[in-house]
Amino acid sequence: MAGEQFGQWGLIVGGSDGIGLAFAHELAQRGVNLLLIARRADRLTKAANEIAENYPGITVCSLALDMEDEHSIDRIVEETSSLEIGTFIYNAGAETDYRPFVEDEWNRIAGRMQRNVIAQTRLLHHFGRAMCARERGSIITMGSISGSLGSPGFAFYGATKAFIHNLSEALWFEFKQCGVRLLCPIIGPTATPAMHDAFGPLENAADPAHIARGAMDRLGEGPFWIVDDVAQAIADFSAMNPADRATLGAAMMRDFVDKSAGG
Repeated sequence: MAGEQFGQWGLIVGGSDGIGLAFAHELAQRGVNLLLIARRADRLTKAANEIAENYPGITVCSLALDMEDEHSIDRIVEETSSLEIGTFIYNAGAETDYRPFVEDEWNRIAGRMQRNVIAQTRLLHHFGRAMCARERGSIITMGSISGSLGSPGFAFYGATKAFIHNLSEALWFEFKQCGVRLLCPIIGPTATPAMHDAFGPLENAADPAHIARGAMDRLGEGPFWIVDDVAQAIADFSAMNPADRATLGAAMMRDFVDKSAGG
Protein backbone atom coordinates (compact mmCIF):
# COMPACT_ATOMS: atom_id res chain seq x y z
CA MET A 1 0.00 0.00 0.00
CA ALA A 2 2.78 2.43 0.88
CA GLY A 3 4.45 1.67 -2.45
CA GLU A 4 1.26 2.57 -4.32
CA GLN A 5 0.83 5.83 -2.42
CA PHE A 6 4.39 7.06 -2.15
CA GLY A 7 6.41 4.96 -4.62
CA GLN A 8 9.71 3.25 -4.08
CA TRP A 9 11.79 6.45 -3.96
CA GLY A 10 11.22 9.81 -2.32
CA LEU A 11 13.19 12.94 -3.23
CA ILE A 12 13.41 15.68 -0.62
CA VAL A 13 15.05 18.95 -1.64
CA GLY A 14 15.97 20.65 1.61
CA GLY A 15 16.15 17.37 3.49
CA SER A 16 19.00 17.82 5.93
CA ASP A 17 17.18 19.11 9.01
CA GLY A 18 14.00 20.69 10.31
CA ILE A 19 10.86 19.97 8.29
CA GLY A 20 12.80 18.21 5.54
CA LEU A 21 14.35 15.73 7.96
CA ALA A 22 10.94 15.20 9.55
CA PHE A 23 9.57 14.35 6.10
CA ALA A 24 12.44 11.91 5.66
CA HIS A 25 11.42 10.11 8.85
CA GLU A 26 7.81 9.98 7.70
CA LEU A 27 8.70 8.45 4.34
CA ALA A 28 11.23 6.04 5.83
CA GLN A 29 8.58 4.78 8.25
CA ARG A 30 6.52 3.92 5.19
CA GLY A 31 9.37 1.95 3.61
CA VAL A 32 10.28 4.54 0.98
CA ASN A 33 13.91 4.80 -0.16
CA LEU A 34 15.29 8.32 0.00
CA LEU A 35 17.42 10.78 -1.92
CA LEU A 36 18.11 13.77 0.31
CA ILE A 37 19.40 17.03 -1.14
CA ALA A 38 20.63 20.05 0.78
CA ARG A 39 23.28 22.75 0.64
CA ARG A 40 25.27 21.94 3.78
CA ALA A 41 27.14 18.69 3.37
CA ASP A 42 27.78 18.24 7.12
CA ARG A 43 24.12 18.43 8.10
CA LEU A 44 23.15 16.35 5.08
CA THR A 45 25.52 13.53 5.99
CA LYS A 46 24.28 13.57 9.57
CA ALA A 47 20.67 13.38 8.39
CA ALA A 48 21.34 10.51 5.98
CA ASN A 49 23.16 8.57 8.71
CA GLU A 50 20.31 9.18 11.15
CA ILE A 51 17.73 7.81 8.74
CA ALA A 52 19.87 4.83 7.74
CA GLU A 53 20.46 3.87 11.37
CA ASN A 54 16.80 4.15 12.32
CA TYR A 55 15.40 2.43 9.24
CA PRO A 56 17.89 -0.25 8.12
CA GLY A 57 15.47 -1.68 5.57
CA ILE A 58 15.65 1.27 3.21
CA THR A 59 18.30 2.85 1.00
CA VAL A 60 19.32 6.42 1.78
CA CYS A 61 21.34 8.51 -0.67
CA SER A 62 22.38 12.14 -0.36
CA LEU A 63 23.61 14.85 -2.68
CA ALA A 64 25.01 18.19 -1.50
CA LEU A 65 23.73 20.91 -3.84
CA ASP A 66 22.97 24.61 -3.54
CA MET A 67 19.65 25.29 -5.26
CA GLU A 68 20.74 28.85 -5.94
CA ASP A 69 23.21 27.36 -8.43
CA GLU A 70 21.43 26.90 -11.76
CA HIS A 71 23.46 23.76 -12.51
CA SER A 72 21.94 21.97 -9.51
CA ILE A 73 18.76 21.24 -11.45
CA ASP A 74 20.62 19.29 -14.13
CA ARG A 75 22.46 17.33 -11.45
CA ILE A 76 19.18 16.30 -9.84
CA VAL A 77 17.68 15.26 -13.16
CA GLU A 78 20.83 13.26 -13.94
CA GLU A 79 21.07 11.61 -10.52
CA THR A 80 17.42 10.54 -10.58
CA SER A 81 17.38 9.30 -14.18
CA SER A 82 17.48 5.65 -13.08
CA LEU A 83 15.08 6.11 -10.15
CA GLU A 84 11.30 6.18 -10.19
CA ILE A 85 10.57 9.09 -7.91
CA GLY A 86 7.16 8.42 -6.39
CA THR A 87 7.21 11.29 -3.86
CA PHE A 88 8.76 14.70 -4.51
CA ILE A 89 9.04 17.26 -1.70
CA TYR A 90 10.49 20.72 -2.29
CA ASN A 91 11.37 22.13 1.11
CA ALA A 92 14.28 24.43 0.23
CA GLY A 93 13.92 28.15 0.65
CA ALA A 94 13.77 29.39 4.25
CA GLU A 95 14.47 33.11 4.59
CA THR A 96 16.33 34.52 7.56
CA ASP A 97 17.57 37.89 6.24
CA TYR A 98 15.34 40.84 7.12
CA ARG A 99 16.00 44.01 5.12
CA PRO A 100 14.26 46.48 2.78
CA PHE A 101 14.11 45.26 -0.81
CA VAL A 102 16.25 48.04 -2.32
CA GLU A 103 18.93 47.63 0.35
CA ASP A 104 19.47 44.03 -0.67
CA GLU A 105 22.07 43.01 -3.24
CA TRP A 106 20.71 41.94 -6.62
CA ASN A 107 22.88 38.82 -6.71
CA ARG A 108 21.28 37.61 -3.49
CA ILE A 109 17.76 38.29 -4.79
CA ALA A 110 18.59 36.50 -8.04
CA GLY A 111 19.81 33.50 -6.05
CA ARG A 112 16.53 33.41 -4.11
CA MET A 113 14.64 33.60 -7.39
CA GLN A 114 16.63 30.65 -8.72
CA ARG A 115 16.04 28.60 -5.56
CA ASN A 116 12.43 29.47 -4.73
CA VAL A 117 10.94 29.92 -8.20
CA ILE A 118 13.00 28.63 -11.13
CA ALA A 119 14.45 25.45 -9.63
CA GLN A 120 11.20 24.53 -7.91
CA THR A 121 9.13 25.13 -11.04
CA ARG A 122 11.44 23.18 -13.31
CA LEU A 123 11.54 20.21 -10.92
CA LEU A 124 7.76 20.29 -10.53
CA HIS A 125 7.52 20.15 -14.31
CA HIS A 126 10.10 17.35 -14.63
CA PHE A 127 8.80 15.05 -11.90
CA GLY A 128 5.16 16.03 -12.43
CA ARG A 129 5.37 15.02 -16.08
CA ALA A 130 6.89 11.63 -15.18
CA MET A 131 4.27 11.01 -12.48
CA CYS A 132 1.41 11.94 -14.78
CA ALA A 133 2.73 9.52 -17.38
CA ARG A 134 2.63 6.76 -14.73
CA GLU A 135 -0.72 8.04 -13.41
CA ARG A 136 0.49 8.04 -9.81
CA GLY A 137 2.71 10.06 -7.50
CA SER A 138 2.76 12.47 -4.57
CA ILE A 139 4.10 16.03 -4.43
CA ILE A 140 4.47 18.43 -1.51
CA THR A 141 5.37 22.08 -1.93
CA MET A 142 5.83 24.36 1.07
CA GLY A 143 3.75 27.48 1.58
CA SER A 144 3.97 30.15 4.24
CA ILE A 145 1.86 32.73 6.00
CA SER A 146 4.28 35.23 4.40
CA GLY A 147 2.71 34.44 1.04
CA SER A 148 -0.71 35.54 2.27
CA LEU A 149 0.09 39.24 2.69
CA GLY A 150 2.75 41.74 1.74
CA SER A 151 5.72 41.09 4.03
CA PRO A 152 7.90 44.25 4.08
CA GLY A 153 11.43 43.32 5.09
CA PHE A 154 10.86 39.86 3.64
CA ALA A 155 9.20 41.20 0.49
CA PHE A 156 10.73 38.94 -2.13
CA TYR A 157 10.46 35.82 0.03
CA GLY A 158 6.76 36.51 0.59
CA ALA A 159 6.28 37.03 -3.13
CA THR A 160 7.87 33.68 -3.94
CA LYS A 161 5.55 32.00 -1.45
CA ALA A 162 2.52 33.70 -3.01
CA PHE A 163 3.76 32.36 -6.35
CA ILE A 164 3.98 28.79 -5.07
CA HIS A 165 0.53 29.07 -3.46
CA ASN A 166 -0.98 30.04 -6.80
CA LEU A 167 1.00 27.47 -8.79
CA SER A 168 0.20 24.69 -6.33
CA GLU A 169 -3.52 25.44 -6.46
CA ALA A 170 -3.54 25.15 -10.24
CA LEU A 171 -1.28 22.09 -10.38
CA TRP A 172 -3.36 20.33 -7.74
CA PHE A 173 -6.26 20.37 -10.19
CA GLU A 174 -4.18 19.49 -13.26
CA PHE A 175 -2.31 16.66 -11.57
CA LYS A 176 -5.45 15.25 -10.00
CA GLN A 177 -6.72 14.47 -13.49
CA CYS A 178 -3.89 11.98 -13.96
CA GLY A 179 -3.87 10.43 -10.50
CA VAL A 180 -1.09 12.53 -8.92
CA ARG A 181 -1.64 14.07 -5.47
CA LEU A 182 -0.32 17.51 -4.56
CA LEU A 183 -0.46 19.35 -1.24
CA CYS A 184 0.90 22.75 -0.22
CA PRO A 185 1.02 23.13 3.58
CA ILE A 186 0.79 26.79 4.58
CA ILE A 187 2.71 27.22 7.81
CA GLY A 188 3.93 29.87 10.23
CA PRO A 189 7.16 30.10 12.27
CA THR A 190 8.58 26.63 12.83
CA ALA A 191 11.29 25.43 15.20
CA THR A 192 13.89 24.51 12.59
CA PRO A 193 17.68 24.78 12.96
CA ALA A 194 17.79 27.51 10.30
CA MET A 195 15.30 29.67 12.17
CA HIS A 196 16.98 28.98 15.50
CA ASP A 197 20.40 29.90 14.09
CA ALA A 198 19.02 33.19 12.77
CA PHE A 199 16.53 34.23 15.44
CA GLY A 200 17.15 32.04 18.48
CA PRO A 201 14.34 30.11 20.21
CA LEU A 202 10.98 31.10 18.73
CA GLU A 203 7.97 31.52 20.97
CA ASN A 204 5.03 29.28 20.00
CA ALA A 205 6.88 27.87 16.99
CA ALA A 206 5.46 24.77 15.34
CA ASP A 207 7.17 21.39 15.67
CA PRO A 208 8.64 20.21 12.32
CA ALA A 209 7.46 16.67 13.07
CA HIS A 210 3.88 17.94 13.40
CA ILE A 211 4.11 19.73 10.05
CA ALA A 212 5.54 16.69 8.24
CA ARG A 213 3.12 14.21 9.78
CA GLY A 214 0.12 16.44 9.15
CA ALA A 215 1.09 16.98 5.52
CA MET A 216 1.59 13.27 4.87
CA ASP A 217 -1.76 12.46 6.45
CA ARG A 218 -3.54 15.08 4.31
CA LEU A 219 -1.89 14.45 0.94
CA GLY A 220 -5.18 13.51 -0.64
CA GLU A 221 -6.94 16.61 0.69
CA GLY A 222 -5.17 19.34 -1.30
CA PRO A 223 -4.54 21.83 -2.61
CA PHE A 224 -3.77 23.39 0.79
CA TRP A 225 -3.43 22.46 4.42
CA ILE A 226 -3.44 25.69 6.43
CA VAL A 227 -2.08 24.71 9.83
CA ASP A 228 -4.22 25.66 12.79
CA ASP A 229 -1.62 28.07 14.19
CA VAL A 230 -2.07 30.49 11.27
CA ALA A 231 -5.54 29.66 9.93
CA GLN A 232 -7.37 32.53 11.64
CA ALA A 233 -4.70 35.07 10.74
CA ILE A 234 -4.83 34.09 7.07
CA ALA A 235 -8.62 34.32 7.07
CA ASP A 236 -8.35 37.80 8.57
CA PHE A 237 -5.75 38.87 5.97
CA SER A 238 -8.02 37.85 3.10
CA ALA A 239 -10.78 40.14 4.37
CA MET A 240 -8.53 43.23 4.60
CA ASN A 241 -7.92 45.85 1.94
CA PRO A 242 -4.39 45.69 0.49
CA ALA A 243 -3.10 48.90 2.07
CA ASP A 244 -4.13 47.83 5.55
CA ARG A 245 -2.80 44.33 4.93
CA ALA A 246 0.62 45.60 3.86
CA THR A 247 0.76 47.96 6.84
CA LEU A 248 -0.09 45.10 9.18
CA GLY A 249 2.49 42.91 7.43
CA ALA A 250 5.19 45.50 8.03
CA ALA A 251 4.34 45.67 11.72
CA MET A 252 4.23 41.87 12.03
CA MET A 253 7.60 41.37 10.35
CA ARG A 254 9.26 44.11 12.42
CA ASP A 255 7.76 42.73 15.62
CA PHE A 256 8.92 39.19 14.78
CA VAL A 257 12.50 40.32 14.22
CA ASP A 258 12.55 42.58 17.29
CA LYS A 259 11.22 39.86 19.57
CA SER A 260 13.71 37.36 18.18
CA ALA A 261 16.53 39.78 18.85
CA GLY A 262 15.26 40.48 22.33
CA GLY A 263 14.48 44.04 21.36
